[in-house]
Amino acid sequence: MADVLLQDLWFHQVDGVVVECVIPDGELVVVRARTAAERAACPACETASARVHSRYVRRLADSAVGGRPALIELRVRRFRCSQQGCS
Repeated sequence: MADVLLQDLWFHQVDGVVVECVIPDGELVVVRARTAAERAACPACETASARVHSRYVRRLADSAVGGRPALIELRVRRFRCSQQGCS
């Protein structure tokens, strides 16, 4: 229940991101999240693709969340254009 309250208070305005969990770890707050998009538009030809090329985690350190230092771990995906001939 406490995690749901923390998510609602801190991340209610973030579209396209799913907060998986919020972990209070001593003085640090770790937020684990992922992108929600099932597809993305190619920057070259603007064709939508759901073909995942790779995944990686971005770690963002924030000065404070509720007066405590925070680390946001965001899992993101790179999509590959499925349009033949697109670079």
